[in-house]
Amino acid sequence: MLYAFYKSILHFGARPSACQILRQRSFHAVSRVQQVPPGTNQKRIRNAMPFFDADRFARLLEREGFSSGQARAVINSLDDVVDESTTIVTADLVSKADQERTIKQYKEDFARLKNEIQQMEGRDVAEVKTANERLKSEIEKLRKQLQEEITRSQAGVRLDLNLEKGRIRDETIEQHERLRKTDDKIENEIQTLRRQMEGIKLQILQYMIGTITAAGTLVLTYIHFF
Repeated sequence: MLYAFYKSILHFGARPSACQILRQRSFHAVSRVQQVPPGTNQKRIRNAMPFFDADRFARLLEREGFSSGQARAVINSLDDVVDESTTIVTADLVSKADQERTIKQYKEDFARLKNEIQQMEGRDVAEVKTANERLKSEIEKLRKQLQEEITRSQAGVRLDLNLEKGRIRDETIEQHERLRKTDDKIENEIQTLRRQMEGIKLQILQYMIGTITAAGTLVLTYIHFF
């Protein structure tokens, strides 16, 4: 509908104006009048054109060298040209009712165009809103997935830390047990050495006592005999 409306406007602008048509037809009419032979019908010149003195204009043509028949032919031709031009111009004009109908049609076309544009804008806005909602939903989904992944990673790290703590605690307990066993072993060795030293000390003391007793006996025997 809108395409036909614009096409009709362009077609109307391309049509020749009434002035151009009048000039063309006047030129051809004068060319035909110059060929009218003398003695043409001497009927009174038609004076259909308003506010135009045909007789005076005919006398002016006769003074310029036109014959009476040629002058009347020129006036009649001009009358025909003006009538036809008036008909053409009138045909190009429109009545008020047609103008109102055309304006109403234009208003309806523009209203329809405005409605179509508003509908298109509404659809575009709806599509943008839908796209934004979809994007927000996807972002929220990604955020939840990321949060779950972070939670899973934290749980895994926490589990690894707990396992590492347990392993370190077990190793520490094992080291403490080994140190305790080593301390007990060293203490047992020390106790054994102490007992051995006590036994050696007792043996040395017994040996010394026996030696001193034997020496005393020998001294006393020596003193007794000598």
